[in-house]
Amino acid sequence: MTALAEAIKKIATGPHLSKDLTEQEARLAMDEILAGKADPVQAAIFFIALRMKRETDEENSAILESIQLVTMQTSSKVDELLILSDPFNGYNRHCPIAAFLPAVLAASGLATITQGVKEMGPKFGITHSQVLEQAGVSTQLSTAQATERVNDSTLGWAYLDQARATPSLYALQDLRTRIIKRPSLATLEKLVMPIKAKKTYLQIGFVHKAYPPVLAWLAQQAGFTATLMVRGIEGGVLPTLRETSNCFSEQAGEAQAYPVSPNEFGIEQDTRGVLPQHSEQVTAEETLALGLQALDGQTGVAFDSLVLGAAMALSYFGLQNSAQIAADHVRNVIKSGKAKSHFEQGLN
Repeated sequence: MTALAEAIKKIATGPHLSKDLTEQEARLAMDEILAGKADPVQAAIFFIALRMKRETDEENSAILESIQLVTMQTSSKVDELLILSDPFNGYNRHCPIAAFLPAVLAASGLATITQGVKEMGPKFGITHSQVLEQAGVSTQLSTAQATERVNDSTLGWAYLDQARATPSLYALQDLRTRIIKRPSLATLEKLVMPIKAKKTYLQIGFVHKAYPPVLAWLAQQAGFTATLMVRGIEGGVLPTLRETSNCFSEQAGEAQAYPVSPNEFGIEQDTRGVLPQHSEQVTAEETLALGLQALDGQTGVAFDSLVLGAAMALSYFGLQNSAQIAADHVRNVIKSGKAKSHFEQGLN
């Protein structure tokens, strides 16, 4: 009997008899799936059964380790690197303006990558990939090519697609769509580290309050130097602009409250985030237009979103001394044209 079949026997036996897997059992089952050796029905049962009984930290850690081992990982030359992890399944109600954050952060002194896919079920929202592709940014870089861009001080940022970084995980897309409900992979793929530096940071979004303790522990296990967990719009890395967000920091593998108030960054808005202006439908085209306007220094919701997202990273990860100083720095970087220059360096 295969490792996957043995795992299913333990976890899919009902609410009273299901048992947790050991790290080795979970790891061997996931290795089998990523190797393409698993029966699709059994793979689906594995992910659904784990979700129904609720994954343990050990099971999640083992699955993440299995994914990381098949990820094409490189080391960058920069001292500090930030990995932004917006939801891979995108946005349906707000424009994913965070697609422009890597360029703003790179121009502000922090090399940054964002990772994702072009589209992901069951949500199939607008993604960073779609927005950046619309702009003319290469969305099919290899991990080595993305690392070269990170190392280039005139550029300092890149988008890395799961199809290039972890193709065996990307190959599960159809299976995941057919499962309908999101498996643990939707969380774990955001903790993958395709590029590492002397200090590798993670800025990751969440919605439900049960996630920060899980994310904090997994981020420490994955080797991130520091992690900022943002209670963001649609589960993303940008918090609301109109009120304090209950965000969290990672301290020794535990989640600690880290409230983020837009007022501390000199931001006053009565809206949560960047909404489409021309229709109810979020599109990559309109997101691109709004992002470019913000990079041109046009103030408004998109501009403030980029200021808040970048400044909270710079202040939390220690590149600036306070929220206000960080926000002023980001505003100057954008209005001087430096952020737009870094963005344009990333065009094909």
